[in-house]
Amino acid sequence: MRIILYFLALICFTSCLNDNAKKSEKQIDNLTVEEKEIIQTFSEVDSLLKSDNGNFWGKQLYGSIILVDPISKIFYSNENNPTNDFKQIRTIFSDSLPANITIANTAINWNNKRWSMVMLPLPKDKNTRNNLIIHELYHRLQPEIGFGNIKELDNKHLDTYRDRLLLKLELEALEKALSSNDKKIKMQHVQNALIFRNKRHENKEIKNAENSLELNEGLAEYTAIMLSGRDGQEMTTHFTQSKRDFYTNPTFVRSFAYQTIPLYGYMLASKNKQWHRAIDSTTNLTDYFNKSFQETLETEKSSEEIAIEFKYNYLEIKEEETKRENTRLENIKRLKVKFLENATLELAFKNMNISFDPRNITPLDNLGTVYPNMKVTDDWGNLTVNNDALLASDWSNVKVTAPTEITTKIVKGDGWELELNPKWQVKEIDNTFKLALIKE
Repeated sequence: MRIILYFLALICFTSCLNDNAKKSEKQIDNLTVEEKEIIQTFSEVDSLLKSDNGNFWGKQLYGSIILVDPISKIFYSNENNPTNDFKQIRTIFSDSLPANITIANTAINWNNKRWSMVMLPLPKDKNTRNNLIIHELYHRLQPEIGFGNIKELDNKHLDTYRDRLLLKLELEALEKALSSNDKKIKMQHVQNALIFRNKRHENKEIKNAENSLELNEGLAEYTAIMLSGRDGQEMTTHFTQSKRDFYTNPTFVRSFAYQTIPLYGYMLASKNKQWHRAIDSTTNLTDYFNKSFQETLETEKSSEEIAIEFKYNYLEIKEEETKRENTRLENIKRLKVKFLENATLELAFKNMNISFDPRNITPLDNLGTVYPNMKVTDDWGNLTVNNDALLASDWSNVKVTAPTEITTKIVKGDGWELELNPKWQVKEIDNTFKLALIKE
């Protein structure tokens, strides 16, 4: 009898184990495709950065990450918040962001924690996906490694013919250097790249402006590329394709640093893997590269002569940039009429959060920059723009076209909508519309 009871107990125990296994399988199967991909992504990035073990910058890069849907604001994270309020889904967590947090690829301080934020959906390519997340993890760590107070200056010169031409020639020379196996020829291309760069930087304001973005975004992208898990051939392929994609951007004003610093940095790393640890927020990277590559930059040749001699696609680039310059000048005329001659709504910033696409913007002399798409959250409400907004050069306000519809809660215009918070209204003053607090 005892033997029978033993076998019955064993069968019951085995059955329970099988049931638990089935439940566990069911839970795994109940994950969405997106959740499975996110779990895998966190694991891949964690593994890559564990291999680095904090050596790259002297501190661990892996940390709190939020992957967020920009429409629903539902997010997934690799860690819970300090009060453990997020819903746990196996090894990840989920919740939704408050309405006052602007969605962007960035680093934010929220819930007594510093997070890297990345917008969903993630890139399908593994290397690109890892690259993106590590880039934002760098921004999360940035204040701890001495690059936290960099003020980005305006690089509107990179929307003009001459400086775009010189930037493209610089990148053409760097690409040739990257693909050359002959050390002497490689260094000649690097020298040419620096010649084009130094011609652009003869103006000190331009030199400082480019440096501000290269220290901020260039170092972030260099870090991401170097730790993304690519092998040597994948690196070359990435740089080549990235440069081609970059050329298709409508403007280079805010995106150039994603190309320049990774290229110089990757080649400099073959001589000194830790070169980036020797710089700080006061370093001028052009001066640093001039010294590090130990090149003699004096030459009597013009940029055109160098470009033609070394086959940097000069004539093709010149033709492209001439056509673009003519189109740009016509567009500037149109935008000046839109924002300077016609009535507008000006929204002064109080406690602004802003997101925009940096690849498609138009500098408007010293007045500011026109962004085709933008989202702003401030004390007065939420602004969504899909057809041009003029952001002041000092980032004090943003202008949109005159309203066509005004209610107590919603204000609309040509390609924009403003959702007003309570106690705020839009008033017309001398053919200009402005925000004002409602007097009680």
